Amino acid sequence: MSLIVFLGGKDFYELTQEVININKFSQDQTSAQALIRASQKKEALMKKIITSIVDGEIAPFETLNQSINELENALSSTMQNPYSTAINSLILQELKSKKALVECAQTLSKRNHFFTTHLQVKGEIEQTIKAITEENPISTKGLKPQEAKEVEEKQQELEITLESYVEILNFLKSRIDLLLPKSIWSSFDLGVILDKTVKLLPEKIQYPAVVKLIFSVVIFLAFFFVRHLIARILLKSISLFSKFLESKIVQEQIKEQIATPILWLILLISFNLSLDILVYPNPVSPKLKMWVNACFILSLTWLIILLFKGYGTAILGGLAQRNNSFRREVINLLLKVTYFFIVVIAILVLLKNFGFNVSALIASLGIGGLAVAFAVKDVLANFFASVVLLFDNSFNQGDWIVCGDVEGTVVEIGLRRTTVRTFDNAMLFVPNSLLANGSVRNWNRRKRGRRIRFQVGLTYSSTPEQIKACIRDIQLMLLHHPQIAKADDEKQPLSHYELDLKSSIISLDDLLGYKSNLFVVLDEFAGSSINILVYCFSKTTNWGEWLDVRQDVMLKIMEILDKHNLSFAFPSQSLYIEKMPNQA
Repeated sequence: MSLIVFLGGKDFYELTQEVININKFSQDQTSAQALIRASQKKEALMKKIITSIVDGEIAPFETLNQSINELENALSSTMQNPYSTAINSLILQELKSKKALVECAQTLSKRNHFFTTHLQVKGEIEQTIKAITEENPISTKGLKPQEAKEVEEKQQELEITLESYVEILNFLKSRIDLLLPKSIWSSFDLGVILDKTVKLLPEKIQYPAVVKLIFSVVIFLAFFFVRHLIARILLKSISLFSKFLESKIVQEQIKEQIATPILWLILLISFNLSLDILVYPNPVSPKLKMWVNACFILSLTWLIILLFKGYGTAILGGLAQRNNSFRREVINLLLKVTYFFIVVIAILVLLKNFGFNVSALIASLGIGGLAVAFAVKDVLANFFASVVLLFDNSFNQGDWIVCGDVEGTVVEIGLRRTTVRTFDNAMLFVPNSLLANGSVRNWNRRKRGRRIRFQVGLTYSSTPEQIKACIRDIQLMLLHHPQIAKADDEKQPLSHYELDLKSSIISLDDLLGYKSNLFVVLDEFAGSSINILVYCFSKTTNWGEWLDVRQDVMLKIMEILDKHNLSFAFPSQSLYIEKMPNQA
């Protein structure tokens, strides 16, 4: 229930019903005084109707469309008898007229702003009158006398209702000034200007059509030639709100991108104004208006996407740089979801513009949702997998991951797929469901410690004393090496209190990625060498730095072996001949 009804007032629909009741009452009255009182009361109601429209006191009618759809379905059925068909047809006509009147009132209420013109309001009212007065006679042929009488009575009631609606609309048409805010723009009377201009022309061409053509062409050309100036002014205004962009080059690139849709919008507005003047005082053809509105919607959507792509991305990107708690993947997904919703809203507005019942379309998606889900199950699976990946935080953009045959650096986590750049510089497009359901190895989840593991093969001529001294010196060298991780190395402070709370439950070193194991041991007696296992971790996890540390360790081991007069073994075989062949 609306606030007006709650406070004891009456909304638009209740006022129109009272006008209908007065007209029904007046038909049965012969007293002049009663008719005068009814007329005065109706005049007061009409003024209240204007007030209710201006104040937006129009209660919503959620069930009106549903009732119309039910009656249309019932009339399409072959099971109904002629009497039911006639009654339902009359009820359907009344509901459609009521819907047209209410929609007109809602449109007038929404258009009650500075830029609304007298011509726009007049055209809307005339279009509604035309829709209501479309005759749809109901035949009483084949009905019983009593049924025919009831149908005729119902038809008379409908005629009174429709006449009341037309009377209300004509009253609104005669009081358009009361429906518009007081401004220079709203008081603009095109008819008067056209009449005065006609008199200024030579007698041979003093025709309203000529004046309208001249006006429409002049307005279109005026907008066409100053479109760049208007676009510059708009871009200058937009640039005042883009001072947060540090790069001037980026600002100029964004301006260049949004300039094109702005120019199209200016041209469409000028074409629309020229069209309104050309067909004055008649409204523009609904079909032509529909296509002009479609172009306007597409251009506006284009502009909004470019604005969000430029400034929206810059704002969210700057937020991610200033605050490390904002993950780049979440911001990237937010941008893609926003683009998706902008496009969906634009499509729905376009469908509504072309006359589709958007509410019924959305409701029908619930019925066909199962079929659609089966048809796009892979797409939906990948979309929800992207959400799972973000919540699981398995990897971030820039991480080096391995998942099955996929290995490389994560470039971007999208709505459907993740792009990975391989180390041989190929681009992989991996479905998100594969990564969400597979085992992912993330090499970047290491705070400190990248493994160095190799074997040192000594010759079998080495003595135990030499091997023991060699192992001891290698171990001491690693313990004193500044780039080899040790257990007593200083660790970074915990970034979140939750990690501190988990310290008694799980191993934080394993969770965060700290490794400092160090082993130098005699490993095995191989076929042609005595192998010493060297196992340790570098402090750095960077691949290039790790290669330098590993190289330095290997060179130092060579020095240690040379110090102890030890030699590297190489693969060899000993061949024993049991018996020489007899000489001929």
